Amino acid sequence: MPRKTSTEREQFWRRHIDQQPASRLSVRDYCDRHGLHEHSFYSWRRTIAERDRHGKPASPQPLAAPAFLPVAVVDGPTRLPDSLIEIRLIDGCRVRIRAGCDRALLADVLAILHAATKPEERPC
Repeated sequence: MPRKTSTEREQFWRRHIDQQPASRLSVRDYCDRHGLHEHSFYSWRRTIAERDRHGKPASPQPLAAPAFLPVAVVDGPTRLPDSLIEIRLIDGCRVRIRAGCDRALLADVLAILHAATKPEERPC
């Protein structure tokens, strides 16, 4: 397996550093859950903050690859407008998406929902 470039490592850590607060987990718990070294997390957080403070251009953030899960398409008692998609999560939460929605915003919302794995931590 080829070694990651410096830019790829920075993008990897930027993504985790950005996602950790939304997970509502401590840094230690977040690192444990994602198989990260806590020391590396703090080191990269400090390095990235220094780079950003000194005006070095941030590495471009690639869109995260979508995770596909099994779904069931069912007819409900009511039909939604054709321009609306509804995602029902296993715990009953619903995400409704209109045609032309902001993809980055949708990705952020889904990442937050994915990160909240304990029922008492779920945002909905």
